[in-house]
Amino acid sequence: MVKVLNVLLIEDSESDAELLLRALSREGFTPIHKRVETAPAMRAALADKKWDVILCDYNMPRFHPEAALGLLHESQIDIPFIILSGVVRAEDVVFLLKRGAHDFLNKDSLARLGPAIERELREAEVRRQRSIAEERIKILSLTIEQSPVSVAVANRNGDIIYVNPKFEDVSGYNLEEVQGRNLNFQRSDQVTDQMISSLWITISSGREWRGEFCNRRKNGQLFWEYVTIAPLKTDNGKISHFIIVKEDITVRRQYEERLLRQANYDDITNLPNRVLMQDRLSQSIVFAHRQSLSTALLYIDLDRFKNVNDVFGHAVGDILLRAAAERLSQCVHEGDTVARIGGDEFAVILPGVNSGRAAEKVAQRILDAFTLPFQINSQDIFVTASIGISLSPTDGDNQQILLRNADLAMDQAKEKGRNHYKFFTKEINEKVQERIGIENSLRGAVSRNELLLYYQPIIDVSTQKPVAIEALVRWRRPDGTILLPDQFIPIAEDAGLILSVGEWVLATACAQARELEAFVSPPLRIAVNVSPRQIRAGNFGDTVEHILEQTGLPPDRLELEITEGVLIDGTPECTHTLNKLCSLGVRLSIDDFGTGYSSLGYLQRYPFDTLKIDRSFICDVVENANSTRLVETIIAMAHNMDMSVIAEGVETVHQLNLIRDRACDFAQGYYISHPISFEKMLEFMKRALS
Repeated sequence: MVKVLNVLLIEDSESDAELLLRALSREGFTPIHKRVETAPAMRAALADKKWDVILCDYNMPRFHPEAALGLLHESQIDIPFIILSGVVRAEDVVFLLKRGAHDFLNKDSLARLGPAIERELREAEVRRQRSIAEERIKILSLTIEQSPVSVAVANRNGDIIYVNPKFEDVSGYNLEEVQGRNLNFQRSDQVTDQMISSLWITISSGREWRGEFCNRRKNGQLFWEYVTIAPLKTDNGKISHFIIVKEDITVRRQYEERLLRQANYDDITNLPNRVLMQDRLSQSIVFAHRQSLSTALLYIDLDRFKNVNDVFGHAVGDILLRAAAERLSQCVHEGDTVARIGGDEFAVILPGVNSGRAAEKVAQRILDAFTLPFQINSQDIFVTASIGISLSPTDGDNQQILLRNADLAMDQAKEKGRNHYKFFTKEINEKVQERIGIENSLRGAVSRNELLLYYQPIIDVSTQKPVAIEALVRWRRPDGTILLPDQFIPIAEDAGLILSVGEWVLATACAQARELEAFVSPPLRIAVNVSPRQIRAGNFGDTVEHILEQTGLPPDRLELEITEGVLIDGTPECTHTLNKLCSLGVRLSIDDFGTGYSSLGYLQRYPFDTLKIDRSFICDVVENANSTRLVETIIAMAHNMDMSVIAEGVETVHQLNLIRDRACDFAQGYYISHPISFEKMLEFMKRALS
């Protein structure tokens, strides 16, 4: 059945208005509408036509829902008022509901619009009938019996002389039980003497009083009522009685409380969330300052929690989070706050401490508590914690700074090896500021031509002649200092700058390899390190193909060094990129073998040409028999898989002789040459190949 619906749209977007009208049509309404976006236009629309419902956008630059509600109240017209929005804070929703809005809907959930309108139309009709009944109560006392709300009549002293059937149903008391009792006899402990005093001052002066009370039913159950008390005056203006009209708003209050809880508490752990934690932290800082004490903040991150979700699933991860929350709560005292601030991160607030010693004790209790496994689904799961600690006012006098510094200290605890706690220090801050400075400068390094390549030769162990060179990037900063890769490449990775830096390195290395052909014969291979983020980018294979075409370098002269971590990624982007590189004929090398996952299964997926033994195994290969046996094993394994072997970090003739005796193919290290500029590398090659 098609239902005509007169809709007043308070909306500044024509496209959004069109979507709403379509949604109404889908729900069986025939909408007759008018769109307004200013207060004058709304006032004119209210005066011009009778509307069934008002739909109001929350976010408008010139007209706020609160102002629209004010105009509606000013007109004294009862029209269902529904607010629509995308993202809005729960506190704002509760505020507007208290101001008179009837409902709130998310624009992404318009399927609820039709039922919500029908419900509000029904409730509007109920309100209209109730209003008529309340007006007639003042004239004809008999109509009170039919009122849908609780009604009571009290004498001028506040003693009840009459209640209607609805009052009896809601309260559980009959008329005989309440006659002669004061009208506030149902008040709960939440109603203070000050509230009652304010009420009596208002109604005794002849004015109407409205407000919310938490009352108690006869069976002891607490419930909320919206109460209106109006003085009834005689012809000469004297107060003779009071009319009390009460509406049960328990459901609405529960809804509001649920919204506020969702806004302030974490659904999984029931701990305070970041919003409430920040508020309590701010209060703790103020309190501690007044008492000349400190507030300690512990920022806690569960180590390798992602592995739990990946291996066991998010359901088990949620169970572990709840168990972790319980352990953390057991490590603190009453008055302290434990909060979940997101993901696997928690915070503990210790208000009013004398020194960092109290925070240190709590941190140690937490570390001790996490030494025991979490038993979930008959399985032991071990998860440790890394903790950063900051103190006010030493490490910050507001919650944002204190939180940031505790987070930075937690990062340092992780770098220390996890399962540690670390206090925030000046050195941590200086390190962060230095990192930020490097990141900011690095953003323009490529365009300012500040990057340069050094090269380290790779020799054939049997002939000791150069067969390849590895390109190693350097960064010459404007002040003349030169940074090595480990000083800026990790920062480039984190900041997302590695793609532009890596592309520059690859293009420059290929171009200079071609340039080298005029001076060196036979041609040398060029080895270039590739970042995992370049592989995961998905289009890296196309980038390599373009650079090879642009420089004219044969694909088999380019060797890309890939770390083992890339191989276990398993994403479609990684697989696509590696397959593309293989199809181009580019050589692939496993870099730093032995320091990562070292799984033979990963090595079998792609036709790798070279395996590089990490320098950490070569440095003590002469003195350490275990290292010698390990190097022998790696060389034999690589040869059995048709791969050549490069030993990195060869610094002595003894190391070179030992790997030669173990049939290692190639060597690279300071004994052969330090990384040198392109010009010096030309001189080295002329001498070495002469």
